[in-house]
Amino acid sequence: MGFITSNLKGIIWAVIAIISIVTVLKYYHRIKKFLTEVKTELGKVSWSSRQELFGSTVVVIVITGITAVFIGIIDLALSKILSLMFK
Repeated sequence: MGFITSNLKGIIWAVIAIISIVTVLKYYHRIKKFLTEVKTELGKVSWSSRQELFGSTVVVIVITGITAVFIGIIDLALSKILSLMFK
């Protein structure tokens, strides 16, 4: 009994490892088929060029900045209006 309690962590890891190995062996063909299909589908993806990616990033940053300024102006205006109303 002392052996089990002193090595409980190692025993748990060993059981987890055995279960993982058995699971992988049981579903090996399904896993292999899935990974093959993933590789095939990734080959069909049309990846953006570096220039397209840079352009899209600039557009996102500019739109985010414009939106932040717009929300800031609205927030400032509403807080001024509310502070005048509740004075």
